[in-house]
Amino acid sequence: MATFFSLCIVFLISGNLFLQTNAAAMDDICRQTKNPSLCVAAMNTDPRSRTAALPQLAQITIDAAEYTAGQTKIKIHGFVMSEKNPGNRNLYIQCEDFYVDALAALDIAPEDLQQRRYVDLKMKMGLARRGVDRCEAAFMQASPFRKENDFVGILADAVAIMATTLSH
Repeated sequence: MATFFSLCIVFLISGNLFLQTNAAAMDDICRQTKNPSLCVAAMNTDPRSRTAALPQLAQITIDAAEYTAGQTKIKIHGFVMSEKNPGNRNLYIQCEDFYVDALAALDIAPEDLQQRRYVDLKMKMGLARRGVDRCEAAFMQASPFRKENDFVGILADAVAIMATTLSH
């Protein structure tokens, strides 16, 4: 009975260390981005992020980026359909095209992660980041999608950092 109790204590302690290690890893990844606080907030939208091992954290982050990019593309399409000003409509069409490119990269990324093609994964995250940055840059002032562009971009940055870490 004492042995069973001792084993339970060991599992509880090691489980707690596992949680701390992974939360610390997430914080370390986010510290390497341009906006650590946004990164942590974005990654914390999924409660599994704090306890996931790095490969799982990368997948969770890719999923969050892809979901947000998909929802943003839908939002942009709504702007395209309702805009009467041809100049603004063309900006929205450009932005929508950039999101198509970002989504294509995000869609392929899980396979690169699963196959441990970390250089390719990092490249896909660069393409996703470039897509949302180009959407933002299309507007003279802040775009109506700035929050979403920043969110998807920071998640792509985080996955790129994870890919570099996993490749070592």
